[in-house]
Amino acid sequence: MPWELDDASNVFNKIAIVKKYLSPDDQLTIDTCLNLSSYIIDWDKSIIPKEFYINKYNYISKVFYEINHKCNIYDKNELYGHLDFQREVQDSNIDYYIQICSDVYFHPHTIFYLIESAKKITTKYFLITPEIPKLWDQTWDILTNKNFINEPYETWENRNINEIIYISETMNESPYFEKINQFKWAGWLDLYNKNFHDTLIPCHPDWHGYGPWDFYGLHVCNIAKYNFNVDVSQYVLRNQIIFDKDIGIFQNKKNPSVYKKYLSLNTIPNQRVEFESKMEQYIRIWHENSKRNNIL
Repeated sequence: MPWELDDASNVFNKIAIVKKYLSPDDQLTIDTCLNLSSYIIDWDKSIIPKEFYINKYNYISKVFYEINHKCNIYDKNELYGHLDFQREVQDSNIDYYIQICSDVYFHPHTIFYLIESAKKITTKYFLITPEIPKLWDQTWDILTNKNFINEPYETWENRNINEIIYISETMNESPYFEKINQFKWAGWLDLYNKNFHDTLIPCHPDWHGYGPWDFYGLHVCNIAKYNFNVDVSQYVLRNQIIFDKDIGIFQNKKNPSVYKKYLSLNTIPNQRVEFESKMEQYIRIWHENSKRNNIL
């Protein structure tokens, strides 16, 4: 989104470094999109024109001059978001997909370890998730790095991102991936193999804008694995920590992006609420399609 361009710039710079870590045989393609949907933003009432954001997006994209980068700008008047973009980036030449949120802290070599781990996994459908600090309940503990496991749930939002960065960058333990017997991820910086992303949990053609694809995916994976014995698993990349950088005193809800006050946002339905209200219907459609396509 326009107000995320500063975060995107930081992420772009990190991804550009990743190329230096990778094997010469690895082909890296970066797909990014600037969302200027007039369904979401009333540009006639906004103080800063869309041209400013287009120019900035094009400028920060120059860091990818050594990488195959596909710039996308959505400038229509329909609802548009990551669900649309996930369908659009599917490509027969892609082996693994990595989704990266623009507000997530990660070290560039985390992507390298994700890719190297994926090469060693033979599970038909799989995802790999790095570790995280403590979150709000025990369901996240399976992903929690051991340096944070004894922290109280109640104070997770008070975490200083600089402490997380320090622990991440001074950790002596070597990275390794571990298979877990449950599914838990949030779409912050996860790797999905092609079968998982395109075949097992594809975005429905009628999904638009934002929706908890990860939450939907948790249900689908559990049904596929434990009801139909489908070869799907999650792996955790240990000793590689990621997290929302806007935590503690940097929380967006306390310190909103300065760009937002110059944009006039339209009042639109809560996309998460609408998506979750149809969760049973979506899972039923998935079940029917999976049986038809011999996945189950």
